[in-house]
Amino acid sequence: MKSLALALAAAVLPFAGRAQSTAHTPTWTDGIACIVYSHCTNCHNPGGIAPFSLLTYNDAFQNRQSIGASVAAFSMPPFPPTEQPKKFAHANTLTAHERAELIDWVSNFAPLGDANAIPPIPSISSGPGLSQPDVQRRVPNYTVNTTQDLYRVFVLPLNNLTDKYIQSIEVVPSNRSIVHHALIFQDTSALPLQLDANDPGPGYTAFGGTGSSTSTLITGYVPGQGVFEFPSGFGSKVLANSNLLVQIHYPGYVSNQVDSTEIRIKYANGTVRNVTTSPVLNHIQNLVNGPLVIPANQVKTFKAVRTVPMNLTLTALMPHMHLLGKSFKAGLVHNGDSTQLVNIPEWDFHWQGFYTYKSPIFLPQGSSVWAEVTYDNTTANWNNPHSPPQTVTAGEGTGDEMLLLYMNLSAYFPGDTLLNFDPSLHWEHDSASCVNYQIVTLELNSTSADVRWSPPEQRLYSGERGEFVLSDALGRVVSDGIWTEPSLYVPGLNPGVYLVRWSHRTARFVVTH
Repeated sequence: MKSLALALAAAVLPFAGRAQSTAHTPTWTDGIACIVYSHCTNCHNPGGIAPFSLLTYNDAFQNRQSIGASVAAFSMPPFPPTEQPKKFAHANTLTAHERAELIDWVSNFAPLGDANAIPPIPSISSGPGLSQPDVQRRVPNYTVNTTQDLYRVFVLPLNNLTDKYIQSIEVVPSNRSIVHHALIFQDTSALPLQLDANDPGPGYTAFGGTGSSTSTLITGYVPGQGVFEFPSGFGSKVLANSNLLVQIHYPGYVSNQVDSTEIRIKYANGTVRNVTTSPVLNHIQNLVNGPLVIPANQVKTFKAVRTVPMNLTLTALMPHMHLLGKSFKAGLVHNGDSTQLVNIPEWDFHWQGFYTYKSPIFLPQGSSVWAEVTYDNTTANWNNPHSPPQTVTAGEGTGDEMLLLYMNLSAYFPGDTLLNFDPSLHWEHDSASCVNYQIVTLELNSTSADVRWSPPEQRLYSGERGEFVLSDALGRVVSDGIWTEPSLYVPGLNPGVYLVRWSHRTARFVVTH
């Protein structure tokens, strides 16, 4: 028995009786708006970080070539890790079907579809999502004038007289168009306050870290991200009398733009398990072929390895490099078995973040965590900060390099790997624009037949032909006939369970809105 589950979207079409052959052309009103509003408009809106808005059909039509090229190149939506073999929670990724629909739509001159069925434009809120926080801290108004990437650290006292555990944290930029990403640290030393006092204006400039060796990372923010929730029963410990350090990346060529980013925190109630965030692998202690030196005009790969000292539970991780980064992959080796932890084949310095697993990863005592990281210090790297290329070594400057793998870790409890932090099959879709869409799950009860379901085209594809019978959960025949073409067109399936039988094969469908 082989079970294959695919989360796909399917348009509801009038029931057409027996199977037939009909071409499908995606339109804005029949699926494309749903995909765009669900996956793109968080960044592509008038106040977002993206270079153009995608709130209307006209917006999408005018930018259709950019949409098609970005989707075909797998660069949009920006979620750098490949999702296999481990899937990440809350990953804004497109299914293969969604990607194909967008490309087909662009190649067919981006048709509107039914002008009477244009979905409502989603409301884009710049306000906070974390209601009734225990802590609200706001960065002082800061005017950004820069021609280069600017990393500014702001010191915000928490005034916590006792240790606390963060359950939820939200970063709310007041000017989302210029906040590329942010990292949130805690620190109990006086050094950040001294650095702030010595730098004119609010905050101080620091690339990479905060400039203080006692800072510990809590979480990060990237465009489109809302509230970061630690799993139920887990939390990030904040020591008494801590300062919150907010390091914000403002991109280059910003002139006279003001930002006052807000941090909202909800503390956990009762006893929770502590989540520590630390650079488990780094270029200082763990390089096998160090030191971290990338000669000019070379592509060079480094490997870092570290033995796991005790049984640990890994809930999330964040790889980090600078502008010469080309690829980053990491894994776990235990008793000769290897598990991939993350794979970013096309590194993009401007899209970094924490990636939380749907289910935690067990790191057994004595196992090895490794990272294999490649840097491109040639003219082929468009992000190379040096022209002509120069030898680059480890450091915190824009022109320097780093190799870091941050991990969110807790002491291991039996059963941790059975936890599910994100039970949804796919990134949450905008319900208002997806009223004509369904989620379709296909379970293939066969060991050899090559079958797949392709909505909203609503076709079954198979390498085998023959008589077929499509029935509902009560055994009533919905459609039957001779399967002679590579695909079988079965439109108009209402929510429910369906079974198709042909050539001694069966496939089960579960259709839900």
